[in-house]
Amino acid sequence: MSTQLSLYWQAPDKLQWYWSGEADVYTGSLEELQDQKKLKNLETCLVRLFLPASWFSSIELMLPVKSRRLSPAALKFAAEEFLAQDIDTVHLVEKGRTNNGCTTVEVTEIDRLRFILQTLSGLGFVVNEAFNTQWFSLPEDQTDDVVIQVQQESIVLSANNQVFNLHTKGFAQWFELWAKQNDIAENATIKLISDSAEGPSKVLATEFEASGFEVNWVVQNAKKLIDWHEEAERKKIPGNLISGIFSQRSGNKYVEYWMPALVASVAALILWSTLNIFQNHRMSEKIEQTWEASEKVFLQVFGSNKRIQRPLMVREMRALASNSDAANSDQKVNALQFLSDISAASSTFVLEDFRFSRDRGEATFTLVQPVDMSGDAYNLFEALKNDMSAKNYSVEYSANQDKDAFRARFKATYGGQG
Repeated sequence: MSTQLSLYWQAPDKLQWYWSGEADVYTGSLEELQDQKKLKNLETCLVRLFLPASWFSSIELMLPVKSRRLSPAALKFAAEEFLAQDIDTVHLVEKGRTNNGCTTVEVTEIDRLRFILQTLSGLGFVVNEAFNTQWFSLPEDQTDDVVIQVQQESIVLSANNQVFNLHTKGFAQWFELWAKQNDIAENATIKLISDSAEGPSKVLATEFEASGFEVNWVVQNAKKLIDWHEEAERKKIPGNLISGIFSQRSGNKYVEYWMPALVASVAALILWSTLNIFQNHRMSEKIEQTWEASEKVFLQVFGSNKRIQRPLMVREMRALASNSDAANSDQKVNALQFLSDISAASSTFVLEDFRFSRDRGEATFTLVQPVDMSGDAYNLFEALKNDMSAKNYSVEYSANQDKDAFRARFKATYGGQG
């Protein structure tokens, strides 16, 4: 699914947005954007998010030339000594790496980014790309040594895969020091871009030429949201902020409703019960045939990537079969029976994970109910606890609500003391 909306967020009441394929760019509040979304009858909307350049800083790291992209943890470790703020309060993204291993890393406040993403998600705006607007203001395929953009009192300098956002006051002195530190040649070419032929840009052009630099001065309007959108549509832009802790897993975590798990567990119990009729030398042969059939059922019902995995079920069935001739009526509950016993839970729940310990007769599992489902989730969680308690389980759980779901983490022990 392609991006439907490009959104420039400065504040909840200061937004610009552009609907893909339309002619207009809108300015307004989050409420006004939500009203437009409703008029378009969109339940969810895929968004490319742009954020102000002033929200970002950048650092340079020297990494091994042949190393792959760093993991989030490794990137934090490498960047920590270069940052004044607590490393856990920022979000880091690799922007690009040169041939000699010099890597530009963007740094932005993590809580602010999380707030924006959660706010948009709660309104049905799914952000799959997010960028610093600064990188979209740079000329494409430029070959000049230094690019300087002047917009009113703001200056953006780009060189050597670095970007700096500065004020016009004191820029000349800063640039002189920076040029020496970065070995900028005295006759280097500076591309100067401005939206006016007067003011600070004219002063800078004169100063650079007097210093011996070759100045390529272009007067043009600054790029706007629709330009950013079109550039992002044309090519893959590095530096997507939806990475690390904000990475999106494939698929929707709420799609895997747990009813297929119960269907499979009941089917497995039926298969297991048929083993009790075999009391002769053909038992082993029949058991192996049952395993093959049950494995097909597990693959079809659970899928190969389910967190309640097929090997767990097969292991439990084999253990039951091996003990089928034992006259031990006090045998602990197994994983299959456990799944069957929690079938009293509401059909609106999603089984997010399931872990079982045979030795302790204990299972932990998480049930999730999306907020748009009907029914009081907390009462339904309590009802499941009471039902399992009546089946000789000791049950504990904790429940909470996040932005889009109610979630309860259960621990149940068969025959345990409450």
